[in-house]
Amino acid sequence: MIATVTLNPSIDKSILVRGFEIGKTNRGEVVRVEAGGKGINVAKALKLWGSTVFALGMVARHDGQFVLDAISAQGIPADFVRVPGETRICLKIHDTKSGAETELNELGPHMTPADLAGLRRKIEHYAPQCDVMVFSGSLLPGAPLGTFADLIRLATERGAKCILDTSGQALKLGLPSGPYLVKPNRAEAADLLGRPLKTRDELLEAAREMMQMGAEQVLISLGALGALGVAGREALFAAPPDIEFRSSTGAGDAMVAAMAIAVVERMPFRQAFRFAVAAGAATAAQEGTKMAELSAVKELIPKVTLKEAVG
Repeated sequence: MIATVTLNPSIDKSILVRGFEIGKTNRGEVVRVEAGGKGINVAKALKLWGSTVFALGMVARHDGQFVLDAISAQGIPADFVRVPGETRICLKIHDTKSGAETELNELGPHMTPADLAGLRRKIEHYAPQCDVMVFSGSLLPGAPLGTFADLIRLATERGAKCILDTSGQALKLGLPSGPYLVKPNRAEAADLLGRPLKTRDELLEAAREMMQMGAEQVLISLGALGALGVAGREALFAAPPDIEFRSSTGAGDAMVAAMAIAVVERMPFRQAFRFAVAAGAATAAQEGTKMAELSAVKELIPKVTLKEAVG
């Protein structure tokens, strides 16, 4: 079984506005309202692809119930800690005139030590039943920066392999807990290490540095340029297949879902990495946060080009 852990889920709203102007009243059409958050997206992909998945995390009051109802409607079993406040709303404004997108993301409810204790108990309970636990997204306000590190240690001690997909201090403090895999994008990796990562050699050095910090495997997503994957002595750059790009939202989460499946199915790293890059590309060809069908992912797998990283 694979479990996803989403501390800060959201209700994602997408609105179309023609000629969006700051400081003025703008009128638009809401075209999409759905449960979001990186861990939720990973769970959606896993369920769609036929994996046994369980969703854990935190939700708050009325908006949180929307998230739980949406998860349930997709057939994903869940066990969330309920916290005070309201689950955040993330608004994406697409200007149909200029093509620009603006995002307004609430911070989320405040987490207390009691809330964290409740989540720790759930991790302790479910981790022994899991092959993989995926920890992804942002921390709630009030959460200690080392929260992911603490939860990963709990899960690892109980036999689960852990994937971490976060950024900033939460990533920096999470690495020494020994996650099986971390998946930053280029900007997140550069922020972690405090330097630009422009060349392939710089990216490879960054991945190896993250492994020295505690990760067993590192996957750095590079958007339309593909990804870098490093595991042990294997280091590979992947060029994605040509697609008709529609949305980057959820592409990284699809990559994480693919890597989680690869752990369960004991795929060799090269095969797993190719699967992950195909999953990201297939999802980037979908509208909004829609995840690609597994058939679409499999169609792209042979079209992913792998090259040995040199550096």
